Amino acid sequence: MGNEADDSQTMVRLLVHSNRFDIEGLIAVSSCHQYAGKNDADPIRNDVQPTMIIERIEAYGRVRDNLMLHAEGWPTVEHLLSRTGRGPREYGMLGVGDGRSTDGSELIVRALTNDDPRPLYVCINAGANCLAQALWDLRARLTPAAFDAALAKLRIYDDAGQDDAGAWIARSFPQLPYLRSQLQVFNFMNNDGPVTWDPAADYPGQGQHAWARQHVMTGHGPLGALYPRRERYLRPEIDHTLEGGGTSTWIGHANPGLYHPGQPTWGGWGGRFAAAKQLNVRAGSACKWADLVETEEKYMPFFMVPEAADSWTDPATGLSYQGIGVPIFRWRRAYQNEFQARMDWCVMPYEKANHHPVAALNGDRSERIARVAAQSGQTLRFDASAASDPDGDTLSFRWYFYPEAGTYQGPPPPIDRAGPIAQFTVPPSARSTALHLILEVQDHHPVSPLTSYRRIVIDCD
Repeated sequence: MGNEADDSQTMVRLLVHSNRFDIEGLIAVSSCHQYAGKNDADPIRNDVQPTMIIERIEAYGRVRDNLMLHAEGWPTVEHLLSRTGRGPREYGMLGVGDGRSTDGSELIVRALTNDDPRPLYVCINAGANCLAQALWDLRARLTPAAFDAALAKLRIYDDAGQDDAGAWIARSFPQLPYLRSQLQVFNFMNNDGPVTWDPAADYPGQGQHAWARQHVMTGHGPLGALYPRRERYLRPEIDHTLEGGGTSTWIGHANPGLYHPGQPTWGGWGGRFAAAKQLNVRAGSACKWADLVETEEKYMPFFMVPEAADSWTDPATGLSYQGIGVPIFRWRRAYQNEFQARMDWCVMPYEKANHHPVAALNGDRSERIARVAAQSGQTLRFDASAASDPDGDTLSFRWYFYPEAGTYQGPPPPIDRAGPIAQFTVPPSARSTALHLILEVQDHHPVSPLTSYRRIVIDCD
């Protein structure tokens, strides 16, 4: 928070999605770009900045009543403030050790040792030393069995590796599920893929900021007013791309019909990861200029799960893409329209705003990912005709396979589609594999069409 504008932007987006998950901690942390002793000309970069989180929580509190007109589950300001803290002020492992606990590290300790049996997802958008301090303290305080139980709850998604603490964690606790995106996260709002801003802008940052000024920064209440402009490094006259990669670490959790956080190979709004850890998944190249990231070398060898690539053809344009950024930007129209609609919820009455369609699958109106057992050669039929829209908008339906998410290596079988009805025959060669079928239900709202998803996992005997 405060190194540059992207994490402040991410915090605004997080708060208007906060009814979709349980927030255990919002922690301002250091990184190779921001730490005590940096002696930067901008004093904000010389310390961690929890007050910037508090400022956005308080602004969220001023729009929460209006958000509650549109959906349930919004956390109270009191809850969020009680879950706000700071990590170590120093860079990386220089700030970790005996007697160096912070209120932020204690939030992690509490979440890993409470009675909630669910996994705890730690989304690291800067340095990892606050988590490292929590693990340091837990190892000293708990019995070996209790410490192992705490570790068993932990899941980590690391945005590019912005200090040396991530490498220390991965080496010290090799049993942890540790995902590191080196480059994929930076495709959340980059130059590639679909756009929701004016494509005629001179450069992407200009178009993105024009979009943000219209749909977030102005006319959307005090929270939107705290969504700052992000300028390019050493070129303050140039608008930089919005939000960097920090949003990617958590946004998949807002979409349970598509994304399963326990299955990172399946993909979703937060990208997609490989099936196994790899040796020395080094910090992202964007951090190398700070030199401090080279201190990861002292913790080699370490293993983390790296990002994975997709191939995708945009159905709206016919353009085909392949590479490490595709697993994120393929969903960009949907997550940008989602953000736009949720910012409208901050200020608009229910009848003036757009709301999500219900992607009913075979009569099931939940958001559960469906799992179906099938025989090779069997014809399967799926029915979304019970889908509905709370605003009365017309709906459209898309059915398609996500090949990289499954284990079937052959060409996807042809789908017989008729609006809300789809059927296909499981290929004989699909025995002992899994196919992933995605249903998208989109409303025809003229300004911010919203998409709801259902993933169907077909396990072929």
